[in-house]
Parts: sequence; C-alpha cells; structure tokens
Amino acid sequence: MTMANIRQGIWIFLIAFSALALGACSSGGGDDSTSDDEFGDLTISLTDAEGDFNQYTIDVDSINLYRTNGAVIETLPNTARLDFSQYVEVTEFLSTATVPVGSYNKAEITLDYSNAAITVEDENGNSIPAQALNESGQPLTRVTLEVMINEQSGFKITPGKPAALILDFDLEASNEVTINGNSATIVVNPILLANTSIEDDKSRRLRGLLAGVSLERETFSVKLRPFRIRHRDFGKITAHTNDETVFEIDGVAYRQLEGLEVLAQQTGITPLVALGTVNYGDRRFLAQQVYAGSSVPWGDKDALKGSVIARSGNTLTVLGATIEFDDGHYSFNDEIEVLIDENTRVTKQGDPGNQHRIGDISVGQKITALGHVADDGKSLKASLVRMRYSHVSGLVASVSPFEVDLQHVNRRMVERYDFTGTGITPDNDADPDHYQIDNGLLSLNSLGLAEPVRVLGFPVPFGTAPLDFTAKTIIDLSNLPTKMLMSYGAAGSETAVVSLDEAGMLLDLSSATGRHHLKQGGVITDITTLAAVPFIEPGANIGLYAISQGRRIHVYLDWNAYQAALNDKLREGYKVVFVIAKGRYSATNLLLSARQLVTRITE
Repeated sequence: MTMANIRQGIWIFLIAFSALALGACSSGGGDDSTSDDEFGDLTISLTDAEGDFNQYTIDVDSINLYRTNGAVIETLPNTARLDFSQYVEVTEFLSTATVPVGSYNKAEITLDYSNAAITVEDENGNSIPAQALNESGQPLTRVTLEVMINEQSGFKITPGKPAALILDFDLEASNEVTINGNSATIVVNPILLANTSIEDDKSRRLRGLLAGVSLERETFSVKLRPFRIRHRDFGKITAHTNDETVFEIDGVAYRQLEGLEVLAQQTGITPLVALGTVNYGDRRFLAQQVYAGSSVPWGDKDALKGSVIARSGNTLTVLGATIEFDDGHYSFNDEIEVLIDENTRVTKQGDPGNQHRIGDISVGQKITALGHVADDGKSLKASLVRMRYSHVSGLVASVSPFEVDLQHVNRRMVERYDFTGTGITPDNDADPDHYQIDNGLLSLNSLGLAEPVRVLGFPVPFGTAPLDFTAKTIIDLSNLPTKMLMSYGAAGSETAVVSLDEAGMLLDLSSATGRHHLKQGGVITDITTLAAVPFIEPGANIGLYAISQGRRIHVYLDWNAYQAALNDKLREGYKVVFVIAKGRYSATNLLLSARQLVTRITE
C-alpha cells in the first residue's frame, strides 16, 4: 500500500440467519399473526474478512430486528466495544436473546466511531493511526445501517428452534484508506447485507464466566462476556465436549474428562474461553480447546497477543501486540518486548501435554503471554506463554523439499521478521526466500512452483533449524474462495455492465476508475494482467445477491430476481459504483461462480 494508494470500498455486513444447530429459518414473508406470548432464542456472532487493519476498535450500540407487524426487537443487552480486526480467523459469540416468534423483514445495527481506535499497515508493514471520516470528510460519529430482507430471504423465529445471526465485517472492502506519512484517514461507506443461506465455516470463540458443568452430559455453560468485556453479561451458552477436547486450566493441560472434572471443582469467578465448531447436524456448539482460570486474560495478570519477530536470549520482540491489562482496559502496541526465564510456563495450542519449554519459542511464533507489563509500557515479564497456531504464506519455491518464498507471517509482512538465531548455526538460520517446511504426511500433489500457498503450524524450536516450520495444514490457495472487486468511482459508470442475464454478468474494465482485482488468500491479481475480465455466473447452489442504494440494501436468494431488479435500475438511469463478488474461481476458464455478490448503484 503506497502513500498515493486509495482503497475504495464499502462496509459489508453479512448477517446469516441459518437453519442450523443454533438456528432455524423459513422463507416467505407475509403478515405476522403470531402471538407475542411465544418466544424463541436467537444467538448473535461476529466475524470479519481479512484486511490490512491491525486494529479496528469501535462501539456497537444496538442490533435491532423488525417484525413484519412493525414491532422493533432490541437484541443486544449492552453496548459492546469490539476490535473487529481480531475476528479474521474466528467467529465470536456476541450475545443470546429471547425474542418474540414470528416473521422479520429488516435488521439495523448502530455503530459509534466517536472513540474509535484504528490502525492500518503502511507499505513497510508499520502500523499507523487512522481517523474515520464520513463521506463529507467530517469525523464519523454514530451511523445506523439497515437491510430490507427480501421476501424470499425473510426469516422466522419459531419456538424451540433457536436462530443464529452472524455479523461479518469485511474491513478491506469497507473503507477508503488514504495514507499521509505517519497518519491515515479512512472514509467509511457502510452497507448491511442479510444472508439466510450461507454457512460460516470458521472456528467459533466463546468467552465469559463459567456458569456450570455437567459431567453426565459432558457439557459446561458460560455467561457470555465477549471479546474483552468483563462486567456485563450478554446471555448464556452451553458447550459440548468429546474425547478430542483438550483443556488448559490454570496453566495445566488436561484431556476431556479430567478437564471437565477439574473445571467442575472451580469456585468463585472462573473466566473461560473455548474454541470450537458449530455442528449443523445435531444442533450444538462443540468445544475443541478450552482455557479457564488463570489461563485466561483476567484477574491479576496482564495479557499480550502478538507474533514473535525476533529473539535474543530470553527476550522476545513481539509485533502487533494487543495488551489487555489486569484492570480490563487494553491497548495496541505495534512492537513490545516479552521477557521469559526458566520459571515461565509454556503451553501449546491444541496439545494436551505439558512438556514444553521456553526454548520452543522461535521467530514466527504467534503467542499469548500472561504476566505484568512494566511501568514504562515497553516490556512484559511473562509467567505463562501459550504458543498458538501460526500461519505463513507466500509462493512455492520448491515442492520437494517443500520450501516457500514467504510474503507474510501471521498476516504481517515477512520483512518485519529477523530470523537470526533460528538455526543450529548462523548458516542454517531460516531463509524467508526458501523457508523450509516439514510437511510430514501432508500431500503436496496439488502444489506447483510459484503457486500461492498458506501453511498452518508451528515454527521449530529456536536454534534448531533446519527445518524451519512444522506443518499441521497446507492450504492450496487456488482452492480458497476468491473475491473480485471492480470499482467505478463515486459517480458510477453507465457502461459498467456489459451484459447481465440468466447466465451471469460481464463487467467493463475500461471504465473502471478504482480498484479492479482478484484477491485469493491475501494474494492480489490485477485484472488488467488477465486475458479478459472474468465472467461472473451464479453459484450452483443458493446464493446471496444484493443491490445497495444509499443506506438501504435489498437482498435476493434467486439470481433471476436479482438480475431482473438490477436491469430495471440500470434502465432507469442509475449507474454502477462497484461490484464485489465472492466464490470459486477458475483461472483456466476466467470464470467466477459467485455465492455472494453486492452491486452498489448511485442514489
């Protein structure tokens, strides 16, 4: 991102009312004749698409649902201050609410930017502060976004069948960023999109206070206190476990049944964080990793999360550090030192063993560290360090042996990392141009030279390379969903759509005035480098297609209904501001099969 580079985009809110473990929806609108004496349960979660924001903290003031009979239902019990940049890899449970059964046709969310804390990454990988502005260039304060749910995508709350709401913030597509030296401004242009069909496949994060344990059912319940909120409850959720669930309680690891027993013995206030998945078949949240007691940032310790970019002796330099202090407030430090010694306890995400040492922590390791921040705020002395799954991405430099030409480590530019000391000798220090990865039994058959790849796993212990990294998962980025963005400026283009019918949409490149690229797993391809503009076809299964105009958006689950409505608007003289499509992409056929598409038109 250069100083002159302007990021044009919109704020996309993906609201998923899924008929799943936590949700059941039915299509159709019509009159709402259901009695107000009946109620159903609604679970609200948050997630975010990957972008260039290192911090994006704002206040969520309210989330309202509108019934077809005109009633307004407030579903958020308290204002929540949230950093949406933290939800790239997980979806967090925000709140549960008991709401009247019946049909709903609109949703609103109110955001407050008055005390926003936002940082973006410049072309050198440094974090710089950014100020949020409205379209007139004035500081942004409160903004309310609304979505009119199309009749085909209307949903119903029914008794005995809990519903789910997922809010997905696409930060990259949501903001127009301008960098001016050591500061930046962002123009926020918001849209709210309602989705009743597409499932969220990210891990779920559950945070709050322990509310009970059932050894017989192998479950535990949690009073929700999402993100870093400590003093207000946002509802209650029950989590299930199985024999693959691992626990870390007060810094000690346990397997499932022993962990539940130790959890049941907890007294007083016990903070808890669980990571897991929603099972769409048997309608429940399954916890895979559970942290409780002093293993959770709470109480008498400060907590730091970030990525180790250098190590000298027992001093770790950590990049992108978010710090939660023992009194509940938090801050963002782009770089800070973490001090460890022989008394520092080390654990490993997803590992029920307790055999880890400080020597295991190397450059490129994502960590959570608990301890105390020095008075000058420049260091944290750690009593516990949890090694979390790290991910590296870049282009395949060699398939056998497996080597990657790194571009990013834990979403930050590889240029910020100093691999000195990672090898058994200086000559064996990790080389980011030929980063050597132990793939074990993981297949490399789908990879080719110079193809983009992302690897999830752990750096090898400090001072033991080669190899440099042990893979848990290897992701061929060609198999990931692709985002296509074509921008035509605020005034719009009357020639943006070359063709639009039942088969799909073809866009014009010559009239594009802003960004025009494909983005796949963080790798960007300029559409001008392709032989032709990719053709957008509707996905094979049900999709999500929307037309945005002003502060209102209409949603369609049927492509024919969407393309007919957009063609009507174009015939009336409205112009296309941008198109964003997401789905599977075939580079060979220059074809994008879109499961989600948003077209913004002029007012």
